[in-house]
Amino acid sequence: MKITKARIYKIPSGGITPVVLELETEDGTNGLGEACIAYGAGSTAAAGMVYDILERYVIGGVSAFDGEKVWNRFYDHGFWGKGGGPVIMSGISAIETAMLDLKARLLGVPVHTLLGGKINDSLRAYCNGWYFGCTEDAQLPGAAEKAVADGYKAIKFYPFATILPEGRLLHPSLRSTSDQTVITKALKRLKEIRSAVGDDVEIMLDLTASLTPDDTIRFCREAAEIGITFIEEPAIPGDTRALADIRRAITQPTAVGERLASRYAFRDVLEARAADILQPDIGNTGGVMETRRIAAMAETYGLKVQPHICASAVSTAVGMHLSASLPNFYWQEHFPYWSRIPGHTDFVEAPVEDTIKDGMIPVNDLQGYGVSLRKEVAEQHIWAEMEFA
Repeated sequence: MKITKARIYKIPSGGITPVVLELETEDGTNGLGEACIAYGAGSTAAAGMVYDILERYVIGGVSAFDGEKVWNRFYDHGFWGKGGGPVIMSGISAIETAMLDLKARLLGVPVHTLLGGKINDSLRAYCNGWYFGCTEDAQLPGAAEKAVADGYKAIKFYPFATILPEGRLLHPSLRSTSDQTVITKALKRLKEIRSAVGDDVEIMLDLTASLTPDDTIRFCREAAEIGITFIEEPAIPGDTRALADIRRAITQPTAVGERLASRYAFRDVLEARAADILQPDIGNTGGVMETRRIAAMAETYGLKVQPHICASAVSTAVGMHLSASLPNFYWQEHFPYWSRIPGHTDFVEAPVEDTIKDGMIPVNDLQGYGVSLRKEVAEQHIWAEMEFA
């Protein structure tokens, strides 16, 4: 069954801009994928990358079942794929992910069936974004308590970030070498949050590579008494030596991966035994099958895997299907309060977000990823349309 059409959407959603791809076959079947450069800068570049890859490697009537062929043609002959970063790899991620959705729908099965079937019938999710709406530190303990009251048994936070007046977070700059109060303020925040949620709630910290390695180590050692489940991105992505040094110097498990693209970038982390948990983002590391390979590599080293999810409701559904098939699955990242932001879930039918209860994601058996576009909403945000002869 050949792919005949493509539509690329850029969907404004609060502080992020998801880039969603819809592919259509000659019989009218649709499949969805996403280039997960929604946050930060780069969504327009990601949309353009999707367009360029489609124009070069899908034009001419490619079968919906040839996802691996398209992936390897891009990687071997697109030049920038080898050693390419997240923006470049996000393009092929969106296409491969959408082609897998098409394949599953044409076969009449859920995507997790194509990945070997469900190992996990439900997924425990940790709550990110619980701090949305806070405008000062004093509001954080109450917001954390609310997330726990909503059923989440684990929350993630960015301890070094400054809360801006509009309620968004600003991460430290210049590695904060001249402002050592960043560490003391972070510890104070965490102690107050821990006191608010109690000892039974897990707290994860994303450091976003904000500090120098020596300051990171000092902070982690001082935070040990608070009880932290894992430390995410303690070193600059790609600095495997620093990551390994930090891991060996602290007691908390370390997690890394959202800014690493393809299995080749993860290989160095694994060989250096520089992390305990891998967090590949399906939408920028190379797609579903590439992330499945990364998870298998991690399993041989005894590592846990928790896919990074920080984009639209499409990526939530994609992550659910992959995590359901992983024997070394750990946690699923989730932003429950993004659903109140226009553009996050209202452009899809049957979002996974609507089924989550008490911090658990039930894995459904709907065909493909189980979500489809609400045309009346999505069509307002078409960035490009393409037809393939």
